[in-house]
Amino acid sequence: MSRSLLIFQDSPDFGGHEAMFLRFLPALVQSGEFDRIVVRYPTANAKLAERLQPHVSDRFEVRPWVFTKARAEPYLGGFRRAYARAARDAFADLRPATTLLLQGRIENCVVPLLAAPRDAFVVSYVPMAHGMAALGRSAVPGDWVRRRLYRRPDRFIVPSTAVVEQVRAAGGSAPIVVADNIVAPPPVPARAQAREMLGLDPGPRVALFLGRLDVRQKGLDALADAIRRTAARLGDWIFLFVGSGEGEADIERLRHDLAGQVDIRCSRWTDTPHATLAAADLLLMPSRWEGVPLVMLEAMTYRIPILASDIDVFQSYLPSANRVDFAHVDLAGAMARAITPSGIAEYRSHVGARLNDTGLDRSSTRFVEALRPESRAA
Repeated sequence: MSRSLLIFQDSPDFGGHEAMFLRFLPALVQSGEFDRIVVRYPTANAKLAERLQPHVSDRFEVRPWVFTKARAEPYLGGFRRAYARAARDAFADLRPATTLLLQGRIENCVVPLLAAPRDAFVVSYVPMAHGMAALGRSAVPGDWVRRRLYRRPDRFIVPSTAVVEQVRAAGGSAPIVVADNIVAPPPVPARAQAREMLGLDPGPRVALFLGRLDVRQKGLDALADAIRRTAARLGDWIFLFVGSGEGEADIERLRHDLAGQVDIRCSRWTDTPHATLAAADLLLMPSRWEGVPLVMLEAMTYRIPILASDIDVFQSYLPSANRVDFAHVDLAGAMARAITPSGIAEYRSHVGARLNDTGLDRSSTRFVEALRPESRAA
């Protein structure tokens, strides 16, 4: 009996979650589980369209439309009639055996989630499910409104056991499959070569922040305060911030305030950050919440030491010596300890074992099996 898969994505942005889905996509297409796969995505997401195009065939279709996630979607998604009508038409046209929602958070794909027929088998692929309090917002009514959304999927796919606990706490009661995020960065460039490419002198130690400059989520304010507290002892470090976002002005202010004391440099985001990672002695990740960041996995693969906040996902991946409270840490001391020979050896042993527990074939298999309505792998 033939059956089809309908996939919804409604963000105009292309991020790590979409990149991870694309890593699983070849296994999904080749599995033959579905005779027809249709992806509905926003015309605004040109990067996703580009990455999907090589997979197009008589069995795999990509259909852009104008609909994207809007503000306050958990509250107002039920009133988006044109979007809901288009989603219902997509269900009626394809009659999918499975519907997959690519949800960067539960706020994504709210309209297709609510528009799905009662008997539709709906799978949510979601990278994080933090409560509103963790995001610095009011738990009431935010968590209550979102709870009904978490109750609708028939199955969840998440990237780590930490997210399993988040989904349960958020109200999700359906089976949950863990498909670990997997990266495959290019071979690590030589440190000297990487530094030469970036115009960095070979001598100073480099502490790197790499990614979106989101002040609250990424903890840039806590990191800036930590740098200020121990600035007198950070003169032999270069702090390199690579990324873009609202925090650019804050980093520029920090650079100005500490001029002559701490060498702080800023650079725009690059889609090929691997030379930057290879040039670093330490990656700083002071986030207040995360899913499973791909940049963390890439640094682990390169065995670049990480100093991260003590949140659930980092507890799952990093040894305790590499996790600190950035609001109170002696940053100079913590950074120095992280790059001692013994600190590096412990880190590399720990992350090597952690990475050996994962693999693309294993994660791809679990992802594909989770899309089968009859699967008991969950």
